Amino acid sequence: MKGKLDFSNKIKKILKKYGNEKILSIRAGRRPINNMVEKAFNIISLGKWEKLRKKYYYDKLFHLFLVLTLNDGTKLSFEKNDIVNMEENDSRCSLKNVDCIELEYDQNSISVNDLVKKPLNRIGKNDYFIYDPFKLNCQIFIKSVLETFGLYDNNTKNFVYQDIKDIVKELPFYVKWTSKAITDTTAFGKKISGAGHQNNDIEEISKFVLDIFNQK
Repeated sequence: MKGKLDFSNKIKKILKKYGNEKILSIRAGRRPINNMVEKAFNIISLGKWEKLRKKYYYDKLFHLFLVLTLNDGTKLSFEKNDIVNMEENDSRCSLKNVDCIELEYDQNSISVNDLVKKPLNRIGKNDYFIYDPFKLNCQIFIKSVLETFGLYDNNTKNFVYQDIKDIVKELPFYVKWTSKAITDTTAFGKKISGAGHQNNDIEEISKFVLDIFNQK
């Protein structure tokens, strides 16, 4: 299923409103995957996922995102789930189960338009917009964005990157394709509807699948 190689209407509205504003601070955030979603994925893999996670000593898996604070205090999130997404007034960094780190950079040297569009110009539309649970997930997206501005240092890498390719290699072959079908269906529906926010189990499963698979 071919993805849409363009920003959603929601992102276009946010960029029209805030695009020229300078960014006062950038934080990288991570939140644990919902336990119920992980259980669902364990069912898909017939219990294999739980065994492999314990074998390779992974207690938690995370979804990654950025929070941009503007000079007027506005907080914008920027991330890749099954599609690239932005939200206004993101408050996740204040939640107990969310970890965030402040990235060191020259304040007000990057605008919102810069942060969103320069990585697109650098890596191309396919890698930017198309999601793939095996190689174009949230970790790869955040890495690409930060590398564009020289912000992906060792400290940030240790916070963002979870290397679980050994787990992926040992999962049953059908798990990847079953998971890919879920994310395809979810993203396609969002693109048709204009990427409205939907908090349902299918979306959560697709986020989980996008987060855990990473082949380098």
